[in-house]
Amino acid sequence: MIDCTLVTCKKVAALDPDDRLLMRELQQRGLTVSIETWSDPGARWSSSRLCIVRSTWDYHERYGEFIAWVEHAASLTVLKNDPHVLRWNAHKSYLKELERLGVPVVPTAWVSRGEPCDLAQLAEERGWHDMVLKPARGAAAHQVTLVRRGTASFAAGQAKFWQLAQTQDVLVQPYLRSVVDWGERALIFFRGQYSHAVRKKPFDTVLVVGSRSSLVEPKREELDIAARALAAVPGRPLYARVDLLRDDEDRPCVNEVELIEPGLYLGVHEPARRRFADAVEHELQFATKSRRSNQCVISGLQ
Repeated sequence: MIDCTLVTCKKVAALDPDDRLLMRELQQRGLTVSIETWSDPGARWSSSRLCIVRSTWDYHERYGEFIAWVEHAASLTVLKNDPHVLRWNAHKSYLKELERLGVPVVPTAWVSRGEPCDLAQLAEERGWHDMVLKPARGAAAHQVTLVRRGTASFAAGQAKFWQLAQTQDVLVQPYLRSVVDWGERALIFFRGQYSHAVRKKPFDTVLVVGSRSSLVEPKREELDIAARALAAVPGRPLYARVDLLRDDEDRPCVNEVELIEPGLYLGVHEPARRRFADAVEHELQFATKSRRSNQCVISGLQ
């Protein structure tokens, strides 16, 4: 039986460069590792002790199929992150839950699918200058649109909004000035333990390229907010990334919590790949104990 399967998509069938670092670390520890595409009907998920969702970058484009696969794979092996964590994180409405729990989040206007919204009027009412449009389901910067103040930009932004709103819920947020100078900070955790943080480039892509982002040391308040956001997740994720911005009053706030296929910037911080591998080994020990326990129960029923 294979120890660990790293799950990807057809776009990066051989994994992205960052995840190959994890694969190499696991193999150096004597573990057997395979790569499978989540949508491959021929994949044998039951042949792996542990399946880790990694570069499934097309999940939001095929959401129904992806969730069906999640349920199927979880019935055959141990899937991480857990299915209920993946479902919770797939729609950005989790930000509402964080806000209800007192976790500061980026100010957001929530627009339901098919609901009209006049962006110029919204900007006037909220006192926003530039705005960002986001689909409620999406990976990285996919279909994220910056709308600048001005007739032409607002017209183009309004057209983009209507395009998004025809198929799904939409988030409208202010474009915070901190994106340019302070940058977006991504704090990475393994099994709930903080590992490292990077300063992301604005509108970063899903493909993690080390030279595009730099290692940073987060302040205590930033760590606290990220930890509070992670504590709100329904379960203990094997891996997590909490993205922070600073609002126009220089207060840190959560932009996103990434629990499905986040880039974890293993190439930016060498110890991170060991920490991730440590977390994987811990999960494998737990999976072995669970399998033995289940076998004992089955034997007792026979």
